[in-house]
Amino acid sequence: MSIRKFFFWFHLIIGCSAALFIFLMSFTGVALTYERQVIQSAQKADFPEIHTDNANRLSLDKVAFIAKSYPAEKAVTISFSNEPNAPFVIKEGRKTLAYLNPFNGAELTEPGQGTREFMGKVRAFHRWLTLDGKFSETGRWVNGISNIIFFLLALTGLYLWLPAKFKRRAFKQKLILTKKHPNKQARNYQWHNTFGFYMAPVLIVVIFTAFFFSFKWPGKTLETLVSTDTKSFPKAITLPSKISLQPISTQELFLAASKANPNWNTFSFSVAAKAQSLQIFDLDMGNGGEPQKKKSVYLDTLSGELVAEKTFDDYSTYRKIRNYIRFLHTGEVYGLIGQTIAGVASLLACLLVYTGIMMSLRRWKNSRAKATV
Repeated sequence: MSIRKFFFWFHLIIGCSAALFIFLMSFTGVALTYERQVIQSAQKADFPEIHTDNANRLSLDKVAFIAKSYPAEKAVTISFSNEPNAPFVIKEGRKTLAYLNPFNGAELTEPGQGTREFMGKVRAFHRWLTLDGKFSETGRWVNGISNIIFFLLALTGLYLWLPAKFKRRAFKQKLILTKKHPNKQARNYQWHNTFGFYMAPVLIVVIFTAFFFSFKWPGKTLETLVSTDTKSFPKAITLPSKISLQPISTQELFLAASKANPNWNTFSFSVAAKAQSLQIFDLDMGNGGEPQKKKSVYLDTLSGELVAEKTFDDYSTYRKIRNYIRFLHTGEVYGLIGQTIAGVASLLACLLVYTGIMMSLRRWKNSRAKATV
């Protein structure tokens, strides 16, 4: 058996064995293409209305005072987006404690809750094959093994795509789509080859980054290969009760930080039980999935001066790569264009599964027909 024939049968057998799971992952990947934008749109639709007689947002000091009233074992954080009627979100770690009306501090029902829960279930099915949104170790392993098979399909597919004879006409036939086909089998063959070739680089990146969600060993391996050293930054200390200067209000510090960074989209900060020497604001100037557009601003609470700025360049090499991997999978690291490319690749992956199965069925029917002769 020749090497090419070996890879052909290997490609066909493993492709058929994992076709259903690859199709499900690709299909749900299409549904998740603009997940962040869909959720944000649903949330904005539920933001409180702006009334002319009450259009002033609460100061962050007032919001911090309200946030302290919620029982929490850890320091709570306050976050909000750059929208005039965006609610304040009070969190303890990843747990959301409340959504506050930005004008009067009253509790709100979660904006866009139904949409967020639905997209969460789609994401859970995409990752763990669960319909209730809960984590499944079995589903994670099934998807992980399917991803490995998909990765091998992409690599062997590129090899099989190469024409038997390196001639210009042979390459042209595999690179350019034609409208006329003698039969469905010829059409499926061309679609499988042409779309597979153009989407292979994107799919390889999407599939490879998925390994880090399905297994622990890729992350642990990466950790041993690159530096995990992180640049040190000043830490906030509790101010003594008797000091000559009074700390500057959180609202004033926020205004100074936002003036220096006018393109921010989301702001967040921790609420300490006692006055601190530093106020640290976390800013996001991107879409939420662009780690290179995030920064932390350290301000002296007594003088209001900028003490330090922590940007993406200050992260360890390991954390930089992991952040890129997380958002390379969805394409968000390159904004809306990246998301669209990842979504189109997932859609065409569904087509590759369909055409591959159709060609395999055709081959099986032909072999059965020959056997009966």
